[in-house]
Amino acid sequence: MDTRIVDLFIKENDAWDDMITRQKSEIPTLEKMLSDVIMERKNIGEDTLANVSFLKKEMSNQEVHMGALKEELAKQQHYLVKEKKADGDKFAINTVSSQNILRERIRSVERTFIELKCNFLNYMATIL
Repeated sequence: MDTRIVDLFIKENDAWDDMITRQKSEIPTLEKMLSDVIMERKNIGEDTLANVSFLKKEMSNQEVHMGALKEELAKQQHYLVKEKKADGDKFAINTVSSQNILRERIRSVERTFIELKCNFLNYMATIL
């Protein structure tokens, strides 16, 4: 496979890793904001507690998915570096396929994070 393409894949993965790291670091802040608002409120209904519990569960799930995705990115980076060193890999199609699969997984996790954050902000606006 052309080393320029491999270099582009490596750069693409580095950018995604950075994005996932930044988004993952937001989750504890969101959880703390939610906890702080709930602690300030004196009369908390069952609906509110159920919503808070659901949001926290979704945040936790998102962190797990992001962690797994970062591991997959690290594996792909390792594979790409090895392929770059091995000139003329006969199975370059595997590299492109695995990159495309990883790209789709990243897009899915990013969409989920954006939806989670949007739901969180909408919920915070309704309880304040």
